[in-house]
Amino acid sequence: MLNKYRNNAKFRNEDIAKSKIHMLNKYHNNSDFRDAYKERMKIHASNKYKSDKLIRLKRIERSLNWYRANNTAMRQHQRQLYNQHRRIIKKYIVIESHKCAAKHDDLYINNLNKFQQIIREGPDCICISCRLALFRNQVIPFVEEKYIKQNMPYEIKKHIQSYFNYSSSSQGKWICKLCSDKIKKRQMPSRTIVNKLKVCEVPFELKRLNNLEKHLIALRLPFMKIVNLTSGKLSSRLAQKGTKGPLHCVPSDVQDTVTALPRPVDKSMMVRLQLKRRLKYKAVWEEQLINPNDVRDALFILTKMHPAYKNIKINEIDENYLTSDQEKSYDNNIELVVEPMDVDTISEENLIEETEVSNEKRLKALALGDIDNTINSDEEINEDDKDIRTKYNIGTDSCTQPCDFNDFLVFDKEPCVLAPAEKNKLSSLLTDKTIEALAFPHLFPDGQGSYDEERETNLQWKEYCKARLFSSDSRFAADSSYIFYLQYLGDLKQVYSGINIAFRKKLPMSAKQSLDEMQMKFLMNKDMIYRHLQSVRGSPQYWHQRLKDLFGMTRQLGFPTFFITLSCADLRWKEFVDTFIRHTGLPVKESYTFEEKTKLLRANPVLAARLFERRFTSFMNLFIKGGAWCVGNVKDWFARIEMQLRGSPHSHMPIWVEGAPKYNGPQTDEKTREEIVKFCDKYITTRFPSLDEDAELHNSIKEVQTHSRNHSKRCLKNHKTLCVFGFPRAVSRRTFICEPIKVDNDEEKQRCKKIKEILTEM
Repeated sequence: MLNKYRNNAKFRNEDIAKSKIHMLNKYHNNSDFRDAYKERMKIHASNKYKSDKLIRLKRIERSLNWYRANNTAMRQHQRQLYNQHRRIIKKYIVIESHKCAAKHDDLYINNLNKFQQIIREGPDCICISCRLALFRNQVIPFVEEKYIKQNMPYEIKKHIQSYFNYSSSSQGKWICKLCSDKIKKRQMPSRTIVNKLKVCEVPFELKRLNNLEKHLIALRLPFMKIVNLTSGKLSSRLAQKGTKGPLHCVPSDVQDTVTALPRPVDKSMMVRLQLKRRLKYKAVWEEQLINPNDVRDALFILTKMHPAYKNIKINEIDENYLTSDQEKSYDNNIELVVEPMDVDTISEENLIEETEVSNEKRLKALALGDIDNTINSDEEINEDDKDIRTKYNIGTDSCTQPCDFNDFLVFDKEPCVLAPAEKNKLSSLLTDKTIEALAFPHLFPDGQGSYDEERETNLQWKEYCKARLFSSDSRFAADSSYIFYLQYLGDLKQVYSGINIAFRKKLPMSAKQSLDEMQMKFLMNKDMIYRHLQSVRGSPQYWHQRLKDLFGMTRQLGFPTFFITLSCADLRWKEFVDTFIRHTGLPVKESYTFEEKTKLLRANPVLAARLFERRFTSFMNLFIKGGAWCVGNVKDWFARIEMQLRGSPHSHMPIWVEGAPKYNGPQTDEKTREEIVKFCDKYITTRFPSLDEDAELHNSIKEVQTHSRNHSKRCLKNHKTLCVFGFPRAVSRRTFICEPIKVDNDEEKQRCKKIKEILTEM
């Protein structure tokens, strides 16, 4: 066929004609072939026009000749109309763009005003049914006619009426949406106060106790390691608190503990006390100054109010007594035990009696300010050594005494050591129904209102935690030990629930099979044993599941466009501190000291977390996910909220923006690179405004976003002068994509070294 095609001209012409007819028929009948052929010819013509200069000049000349040859009056009129139409469209586009920009600016300003109004509001609305302190969007105005009806249960009706009559007319009356829906259905809300959630007022004797004194009067000691979350220049005295390790509750012998406490000389006596799990242990669980008189008064109140304290008897203290030291050895551990001495023995010893009389006279003289300065200094020293107060206590309160004596006093005597739970076994956190009321008697003085109460309406654990931590009564939210107790017990309940479900459904195995080593190794390798921990927030399995979710989003949506980190500047936000002040009942001031801010933040950890969550949600709704669209049309986002080293929350968040150009590595073409640069310049800026332009933004950037002036210890870890993060960095006048340099030979290595030296010097 090839030879015939080459040698026979007639056959060749007929074959060419047939091919042309076939191609024409295919071009007219097959639309896919026609579109592909047109696209291919366009690309071919375009490449030919760009590569061949002669063809390009011929086409330009042909177009000019055609334009000159057809320059008639009608053509001129059509061209004028066309140019006028183009100018009108261009002007319209410019006007519309200005309108859109102005509209966007107005929307941004309106959303900014809304955001500032939202963050100034706190959980100031109190529900009259559950007494929870909620935000304005979580409650509705209370109208009595909507709920008080004839066929309503008597206890709910009486409860609502009592609160309605109790509240003053000047204050607004609110009810949360959950309670409102339940009452409208003639059902009792699960977290209402009537559902055995009411707690009595805390007596003054319990309010004045410190942490160690509260543990001394508890019938269940909650052993947990609470640490101070210090960071940077923040001292441990002002830092927030965190917990490490498990929680163990052990029954405590309160009566023996009170008996072993040193007998106070006066009501203001302070004793340095160490609390241990066992006396033979070297580690001290808690150490603090206590007032034995306050501990006795608190126990005396509890014996009258709390039913579990009825059998505890407290002996009255005789004013005429002394204390003595007895040393006992517990496996190389020296403990100071103070025992009361008999009054008859004291009266028989004349020397001790004279010392007691002289001490009493000196106390009276010190109280009256009548001190004889003619006394010999040596006698004063000897008398102070014999004074029983110098061994166990500090001086009474006065105007010359520092406010926090723990930071200024140095004890040269051995402290008193106690282990009230040494002889007892652990209590079960899940089966002991009275453990909450016994571990925290300062929160439940009458023993009523704990989670394990039998209630008319079933109360879930999460709802109970909300009822306690979000309550208008701040006693629960201000107690860090109680917060950690609820958190640990909630995780424990989730773990046990997951284990039961796993053994019933996922792991149907008998007790004999659980002893098989090969079977257990198989389950461990398949990660089937720990899979039930996926529901426990913070566990490795939980974050592994969230990581899978993030990978799934990346496969569906591609790589995220932006990665945003939002930190909680709680010490810089005045709205935070004002809300803390309002909830404590103090007057709001214009400015606060650093110590005042940190103390308020430490005393209100739950309120701080709630305010951050509200601020974060409002910011996302008004500026990121919708509203002003500050970073474009966001398709999806993923956030992980975690705690910083100092205890405040912050969020890490990748977001996906619709229509954003995608970077494909070094293979990215120049057009896409230019689009990426324009996209970044549209939403990201490094401009530093002056004080005259925007003083607030200038100060914020200077204090918060200028790393070179705020180096931490981590920055100067390896070098004393060079930051490990490379700040300050070289300044660039334009945005560009920085890609790693491929080093293949020695010349390129030397070139990279020179580049690094130049950048370091800059």
